[in-house]
Amino acid sequence: MSDRPFRPSTLIPALSWIRTYTTKNVRLDLIAGLSLAAFVIPESLAYASLAQLPPVTGLYCYLVAGIAYMLFGTSRQLAVGPTSSLAIVIAGSVATMGDNDPARVVALASALALAVGLISIVGRYVGLANAAYFISNPVLIGFKTGAALYIASTQLPKLFGIEGITGNFFERVWHVIASLPETHVVSLLVGLAAIGVFVAFERVFPGRPTTLVVVVAAITATTLLGLGAVGVKLVGDLPTGLPGIAFPVIHVSDVSALIPVALACFLLAYGEAISVARSFAQKHGYEIDPEQELTALGAANLATGMAHGFPVAGGMSQTAVNDMGGATSSVSLVVTSGAIALTLMFLARFFHNLPEPVLGAIVLMAASHLVRVEEMRQLRFASRAEFRVSLIALFGVLLFGLLDGLLLAAAGSLIMLIAFAARPIVVVLGREPVTGRFAARVRHPQADDTPGALVVRSAGAWLYFNVDHTRRQIMEMVDKAPPGIKKLVLDFSIVPSVDVTTATTLGTLARWLASRGISLELAELRDDVAASLKAFGAERDLGAIAPHRTIDDCLAERGK
Repeated sequence: MSDRPFRPSTLIPALSWIRTYTTKNVRLDLIAGLSLAAFVIPESLAYASLAQLPPVTGLYCYLVAGIAYMLFGTSRQLAVGPTSSLAIVIAGSVATMGDNDPARVVALASALALAVGLISIVGRYVGLANAAYFISNPVLIGFKTGAALYIASTQLPKLFGIEGITGNFFERVWHVIASLPETHVVSLLVGLAAIGVFVAFERVFPGRPTTLVVVVAAITATTLLGLGAVGVKLVGDLPTGLPGIAFPVIHVSDVSALIPVALACFLLAYGEAISVARSFAQKHGYEIDPEQELTALGAANLATGMAHGFPVAGGMSQTAVNDMGGATSSVSLVVTSGAIALTLMFLARFFHNLPEPVLGAIVLMAASHLVRVEEMRQLRFASRAEFRVSLIALFGVLLFGLLDGLLLAAAGSLIMLIAFAARPIVVVLGREPVTGRFAARVRHPQADDTPGALVVRSAGAWLYFNVDHTRRQIMEMVDKAPPGIKKLVLDFSIVPSVDVTTATTLGTLARWLASRGISLELAELRDDVAASLKAFGAERDLGAIAPHRTIDDCLAERGK
């Protein structure tokens, strides 16, 4: 938590930059906001459909989330709204709790948004600003690739005009294959045509908000050709007008079921939002405040929860569109909210004839941008261990769904971290002839032996679960050392901390060495590490302990 003095602009950053806001900023943000609206209006309908919620709820999210973020956020380009990852988590959790009652499903989704908002705001004051980083980048690479495939499997039935099922990726794909004889050809042609146009537009107009053009063309074609009459499923009527502001009504028993889902949504939402916000802040040369972003994310989700929406985050694709439009501040989000308000009040009926295969095509195109094949290939060659964790995330999502897959991968990542910490690297050091410094002989074979001594360095903290492994490695090195060793020097320069078990283990090692006529010296001890060893009584076996003694200091001293 920050120690900065409280000022109104600390809580509401908009108060600090609004004073320097110019007419040029207004013009740029107006253009960016309208461009963003053209992109997110059809996208929000598609993501709500992906979440198995009424399409209009996606518009409700963008209606209020941007206004809330504008007040509390520190990113100038971040666009906050529904994302495909959050939508599929909602589909796999909240949608199954609704007992086929659309009103109850909407209430649960809104309650979930409120829970995510509360976790975000409270999290600022309990140190959750770094929680999202516990989901490592390899986990995210595998998760996003698995999510893309899983999302695609949920949209294929819309594309083929067949009924979908619940289940994992493989069950859904098998269902589509088995149902191919039932394909509604016109629906498939509509969906494929939409995908073809999307791909063409991406190549000709990269980064431009062309989605609305495809949607308008699809609605026009559906109206003129009467596609609804030949069996193409349509979005249907959207409620006209702005949503009422109210707390969702749910059962008390629903709260315990929503909490773990809300925690997972929070990790996804904050992890994605902070990474996107940082990338665009670096591009434009300014800083964001991770703690304040928690407040902003919380405010955005509280707002959507009160407006009958569902959890939101900062997404890469919509932020890229906002940035491409020239956004200079989050005022562009308010412009987008205004455009969506006008759409809800006057244009909602226009979307009645929007074909569902086109919504499926929008989601499929969005999912395609999540695939990280090249990054996984690079990871395979860079780190096999992290590549395996990435695969756990990928197949965990495909087998168990996004929520369970993410939790499984996060657990795998933590296990890998613990396993790595449990087996710290221990190396023999030699004196580098050119510089005179001590270096690992495994990497610098030209480094000279130290006559009559063995110098060893271990990496990382000495803790109860790894000290025995470290001790055994050191003993093996002593056994393999040339005869005549009278002193073992342990370089603690990259040992940040120790515990009580370390003192006991060092004592055991010192006695074992003494039985062989070898003394033990500790070099490069940090102040806090030296103080801890003294407090733990290590001087009984090691003698006087002093911080900052160099390896040369230890070598110069006579054995005890």
